[in-house]
Amino acid sequence: MGITIENLQVDDLHANPNNPRKQVGDIDELASSIRSQGIKQPLLVTPNGETDIDGHKQYRVVIGHRRLAAARQAGLSTVPAIVEEMDARREREIMLVENTQRSDLTPVEEADGYQGLLDLGVPVKEMAEKTGRSDRFVRRRLKIARIPQETRDMSADFSQLSLDQLDKLAEFESDPDMQRELARADDFDWTYQRLSRERRKTAWHDKAQKALAKAGIKVESFPDGKNFWNWHPYGYRAGRMISDIETDFWTSFTRESDWPSARVYENSAFDEFCTYLPVPADELEKDKAKTDEDNAIKARGRELNRQAREFEAIAKANRTTWLKHNLRALTHEHAETGICRLALADTVGWRSVFPYQSYKGEDVIRELIAFGWSLPITEHDDEHWSLECKENLDSIRMVLKDRPLRILDVLAARWESNIGWNYWRQRLGVDDMDIWYDVLERIGYQVSEDERKALKGAYLGGGDDES
Repeated sequence: MGITIENLQVDDLHANPNNPRKQVGDIDELASSIRSQGIKQPLLVTPNGETDIDGHKQYRVVIGHRRLAAARQAGLSTVPAIVEEMDARREREIMLVENTQRSDLTPVEEADGYQGLLDLGVPVKEMAEKTGRSDRFVRRRLKIARIPQETRDMSADFSQLSLDQLDKLAEFESDPDMQRELARADDFDWTYQRLSRERRKTAWHDKAQKALAKAGIKVESFPDGKNFWNWHPYGYRAGRMISDIETDFWTSFTRESDWPSARVYENSAFDEFCTYLPVPADELEKDKAKTDEDNAIKARGRELNRQAREFEAIAKANRTTWLKHNLRALTHEHAETGICRLALADTVGWRSVFPYQSYKGEDVIRELIAFGWSLPITEHDDEHWSLECKENLDSIRMVLKDRPLRILDVLAARWESNIGWNYWRQRLGVDDMDIWYDVLERIGYQVSEDERKALKGAYLGGGDDES
C-alpha cells in the first residue's frame, strides 16, 4: 500500500459520501487563513478508480473535507494531499476516528459512522478500541443508527435531537409506529411518557395472557355491553379487577386462596383482567330464590305499568272531554271553588309535588286548546308554536281580563299538562291525583269506579321496570 504526497487539482477531489460529518460548518475564518498562509496540513485522499474526460485521476477525500471546502472558497486551484490506496473498511475507520477525536460530530453522525463500519464486518470491540470508546458506548450509538430513515424524516429537526432523545427514540425499535409518533411529537417528553406506559401495559398484558394459558386457565370475554360492574356469570360473584401494570400479574392473581376455581374475564377496552369466584351451593340457592322473587316483582311491575298506561289513556280522555264541555258552563260558585283549591295546592304545596314541577308553556296551551279554547296559534303552525308564543299569551290575557273566572281553565290545563301514566305508579303521584280529582269532583265531574280504584292505589306496588 503506497503513500505519496502530491499537489492535486481541487476539481479532482470529491467529498466522501461515507463521511460521518455531513456538514462542514462555518469555514470563513479557515478560508481566510488558507488564502494568506496556504494549507499547512495535507489532506488524506484515496483514488476512487475514476478519471475525468482529460484522463486525470479522481480522488475521494478521507480526511480534510473542511480544508477542501475552505480552499475552494479561498480560490485555490491545487491543494497538497497524501494519496493512500485503502479499502473501504480502513477508509471508514480513519474518518470515524478522525472525527470522534475532534468531538464535532452529532450523535446521529457518529452513530451512522459506527454502523458503516459494522456493515463492513468490523466487530464492536475493535471499533471501541480504535476510537477510544467503551463497548457500551459503541453499542449505544449503533442502536441509534438503526433508527430508520422513515422515522428520521418525521422530524424536521431530527439532527438536532439530544443524545437522550435519540436514546429514547431507539427504545421503540420494535414498535415502528410508536417510534414515528414520538419522532414527530411537539411535546417529546410527554409523548415519550405516554408511549412508554402503553408499551409497559401491552407487555404486562401479554405476560398475563401467557401465565394464564400456562396454568390452563381460560380467559373469557364479557358479553356485549357488559362489564365487571353490571354483570357476573351465574354461580359466581365478582372477585377483583387486576390492572396494575407495575406489579406482577401472577402474584396478584394467586393472592386469592381459591384462585384455581376462579373464572377470568378480559376487559380489553381497559386492559384489565376480572376474576369471579364460585358462590357456595347454599348461598347460590338463596341467591336464586332472591332472584326469582325480584323477577316476580319486576314482572308484576311491568304488568302494572301496562295497566296504568291503558287506564290513564282512558281517564285522560274522559277528563278532557268533560272539561271541554263543562268548564264554560260552571256556576260562579263552582269556578271559585276550583280556583281557590288549585291555587292553594299550587301555592303552598298541599300534599302536592306540583309546585316543584317545571311547566312547559306549549303543553299548557295544548291542554287549553283541548278544552275548547280558540287560540290564534296552534301546534300545527310550526313557525310560530313556541314557549313564548306572543299571540296566544295575548289572547289568554284578554280572556282572563274580561272573564277572570276562566283562570280555572288555565289552572286545570297546568295540572293536566303534567299528568302522566306513571303518576298512578307512585305514592306521591297518586296523592297529587287525589288533589286533582277532589277539585274535579267539587266542580261536578263524576268519578268512575275505575278511577276511584286507581286513587286508592290499584296500580301501586311491583317493580319499577318501565319496559
